Amino acid sequence: MSGFTVAKYLRLSSEDADLNKTEKLESNSISNQRNLLDSFISRTPDFSGAAVTEFCDDGWSGKNFERPAFQEMIAQVQQGKIQCIIVKDMSRFGRDYLVVGNYISRVFPFLGVRFIAVNDGLDSIRQTDIDSLDTSFKALLYDLYSRDLSRKVRSALFFRAKRGDYVAAFAPYGYQKDPDNKHRLIVDPPAAKIVRRIFQMVGSGQTTLQTAKVLNTEAIPTPMCYKKDAGSSLRIESCIHEVNFWTADIIIKIIRNECYLGKIVYGRTFHDIIGSNHYIRNKRSDWIVVPDQHQGIVTQEEFDRAQAAVRDFMERDRRSRNPRILGGKVRCGVCGHMMFCAGRKQTYYFCRTPCVTNQYDCSREKVLEQDILNAVSEGLRARAAVAVEMAQIAAESRKLEQTDIRSKQKELLKMKERLEKQERQIRGLYEAFALGEISKEEYLFSKTAATSQREETAEQIARLEAELADINFENPSSNGFVTSFQKYNAVEEITADITAEVLQEVLIYPEQRIEVKWRYHENFEQLILGKHKKQPNLFTKN
Repeated sequence: MSGFTVAKYLRLSSEDADLNKTEKLESNSISNQRNLLDSFISRTPDFSGAAVTEFCDDGWSGKNFERPAFQEMIAQVQQGKIQCIIVKDMSRFGRDYLVVGNYISRVFPFLGVRFIAVNDGLDSIRQTDIDSLDTSFKALLYDLYSRDLSRKVRSALFFRAKRGDYVAAFAPYGYQKDPDNKHRLIVDPPAAKIVRRIFQMVGSGQTTLQTAKVLNTEAIPTPMCYKKDAGSSLRIESCIHEVNFWTADIIIKIIRNECYLGKIVYGRTFHDIIGSNHYIRNKRSDWIVVPDQHQGIVTQEEFDRAQAAVRDFMERDRRSRNPRILGGKVRCGVCGHMMFCAGRKQTYYFCRTPCVTNQYDCSREKVLEQDILNAVSEGLRARAAVAVEMAQIAAESRKLEQTDIRSKQKELLKMKERLEKQERQIRGLYEAFALGEISKEEYLFSKTAATSQREETAEQIARLEAELADINFENPSSNGFVTSFQKYNAVEEITADITAEVLQEVLIYPEQRIEVKWRYHENFEQLILGKHKKQPNLFTKN
């Protein structure tokens, strides 16, 4: 089968352990999924000679559709590189009822992509499978199962934390998990030595920036690099580069961690949306804190002295800051780290990386917040104008489309009536032949002609239904870009609410070159391309 590509999609996450029921985990393992799909492909004649590619997300929730392998697969689907997707069951593809249903019933059929869930017996080549109540019910069931399981897992973790178990995936820097009991921590001497030194340096009056610079100068591995060198599977979360270095934020994170006093602390944050990486900080009164559960690395006196020093530094920093309209949005384009906001009379941003390491050629210039806001305002006005224009075009198009829709619906009804009449005619011919009213030759001749007419009518019906479906898809007003940007067409002042909704980030490069990155960029590109070539907006994220 030349030019035909089959994609195997595999997924496994911690939720599939089903609260330590190992049979469930083993049945869902990556290797078992792979073997099942390979066997299915090999015994299916339709895939003989087809190219087979694999996409695998190991350790990702089914509620999260930002999985890297999943996104790569969908990108290739959009590019026309994949003609069929095969999964073990629908829960491997995803556990969100609405999103999964949209892909199966709208996206894949429109793009001509066949979707197969082996254990669910679903094959989109059969139209009845797509629209069946059984398919919808299974998608909903997987969604509800994921939500219920998430609540049970969270409840179980809280119970274990309350009795003093360490339940996080990785031990904090300075500790390692006890080989005999993964829920208990033991001191890791080399890293613990650095932790004590950090508390002593900050407690003796050195700033967090000065402390980070000393550690970088001495080439001491950061907590993340230290764990990676020790064989940990922890992913390095660098901004742009693979190199990780000590920063003031890392120092503060260590200083604030009561785990170094021998306490178990759990529940400082929680995910507000199942499967999402977004989290919210809990009030301290909602934390679970259990003292004396492992050996402390620092004393209470050392801990308090460091807290007082950091508190003093942070209070002085706060007094010098103006309200941050661009809070958490401004990054250095060279090192990728968040830029620091300061200034009393005039707010400005600068990169603190040169204060802790000479590894990057970050600019030491101060960039005025107003200059950044001017760049943001200019970009916002341009995009808002496009959004308004597209909304107006959409409104006019819908008027014309309504007329076209009514005309096509009327023609479709006429064609369906004709099809029903032709089917009655074919049945009538058979009855006439059975009663001996016409000969076999007359029956076969008339049936051939009538069948040809019926097939022609059926093709016309299919064409009209496809055209009506295309009209319903082509609705720019439902595009997330249009919805979010058009309301800011006449805005005079940038506010924190505006930047939170439409601004992704701002990158600052040497010589004060400013690059603004916006949310809904993919939707924006779809609209620009759509001016030259109409295409359905199937992947809109509102």
